Amino acid sequence: MTEFLDGYYGAAGSWIGEYIGALEEALARSGARLDIYEPPSVHAETFLGREKVLAYTALFDQAEAAAARDPAVLERVKTARLPLQYAMIEIGKSDMFGPLGFYVERGGRFEPRPEMKRLLEDFYATCVRNGVRTLNESGLTPKDYYQTALRFIDVQVEGNLAFRKPATANPLPAVKYGHGNLALLTDGVRGANDFKVHWLGWEAIDFDLTLDLGPTSAPHEVSLSTLYDPRSWILHPRKVICSVSTDGARFQEIGSLTVEGDQRNGEVIRTFAYSWTLPNVRFIKFHVEGTKQLPNWHASAGGGSWVFIDEIIAR
Repeated sequence: MTEFLDGYYGAAGSWIGEYIGALEEALARSGARLDIYEPPSVHAETFLGREKVLAYTALFDQAEAAAARDPAVLERVKTARLPLQYAMIEIGKSDMFGPLGFYVERGGRFEPRPEMKRLLEDFYATCVRNGVRTLNESGLTPKDYYQTALRFIDVQVEGNLAFRKPATANPLPAVKYGHGNLALLTDGVRGANDFKVHWLGWEAIDFDLTLDLGPTSAPHEVSLSTLYDPRSWILHPRKVICSVSTDGARFQEIGSLTVEGDQRNGEVIRTFAYSWTLPNVRFIKFHVEGTKQLPNWHASAGGGSWVFIDEIIAR
């Protein structure tokens, strides 16, 4: 192993070796069992905890400094750093407004952390320079990951009347995704490509979502977004109908949007947007009709399909 590290990473080999050793030791001490489908945030309190990540980062800083005079070796070091950067980005997304997140709250306002944005930019640039084609077994490309991550960290707080307002669902979403926590629909954070983070899911059923904006709001437009990940049995809904109300009892339909075709090549994220001129709207309801079954072109045709929703935004 040492011979390979010295041959491939040159003067940086010893630092890469220290990183591998530190990572392995921290994992062994944690007693954690790794799972191929779990996000890095699962281990944010153990071998990917803040102090551990800072130590790994310092080792890679030393490795890059050692390889600074050899551009080819430096790119190898930067490529080896990608998994650590990915873990930091994903943990930051799961702790969006916390100490590891992309934003800090000051005086009721959310300000972005420039270092986290630079981390994402550096990750994507390294992928592009070194021909990284996919990031996971589902075929996620660096470009799709980067674009959905930008969408994720662009929090919808300022001017969003739905921010932290109560939402109800009938029936409720599956508890195994986002713990079924309906507050995720109005926390200002839109989902990225990973359905396990900031998305709520419903399997093979239609469902209603109702948002109560309170008596002082006056919205004139609203949107929600859905996810497409057919390898995980997730499709866009067949139709989304939006209705509004002043009292929560009598609703008026203001729009219906349908997804045409068999969704063989759907976009990763689709937004359903509606607008109106009615005054005094307080309640907004979405009736979501799923495909319920996977289409004939799918490898598991006939199985139950999922619909995933991330964020409701009202302005």
